[in-house]
Amino acid sequence: MRVLKNEAEFGGVKISKTGGQHGTDEMYAVPALAKPLGEAMGVVFQAPGYKTLYLAGDTIWRKEVDQAIEKFQPEVIVLNAGKAKMSGYEGSIIMGEEDVLRAAQAAKDAKIVAVHMDAINHMSLTREELRSYVQKHGIESRVDIPADGASLQF
Repeated sequence: MRVLKNEAEFGGVKISKTGGQHGTDEMYAVPALAKPLGEAMGVVFQAPGYKTLYLAGDTIWRKEVDQAIEKFQPEVIVLNAGKAKMSGYEGSIIMGEEDVLRAAQAAKDAKIVAVHMDAINHMSLTREELRSYVQKHGIESRVDIPADGASLQF
């Protein structure tokens, strides 16, 4: 086992660590909440002959997400988009529908894959709600919302 510092290579795949935050600044200001939220990170996978994939991880949209999209120009972006909430706090601890739209706008040629919904009780956004939102905004051709167990190929 190796801890990913900034980047590594494994089997010809370059793996780069990106930043993020698993909740709002207000949540992290509460030590008893900040500790279980922990440190968030994303990962970019790059390999010759394959599309660059950015797995944003358990994060809300922050400048680190913009920076990762700008730096790596990913062709596939995977977002944990269940809009999970913490009881008693404003905001969410991961992305939601607005962030799916923002990703589609920030990375005009990327395919967006929205995951991490309908599985845990603190998720406030369902696949069906996200599908409706995506259709309303005309980005359904660029956003995949896979069912549990689905396999995608790019």
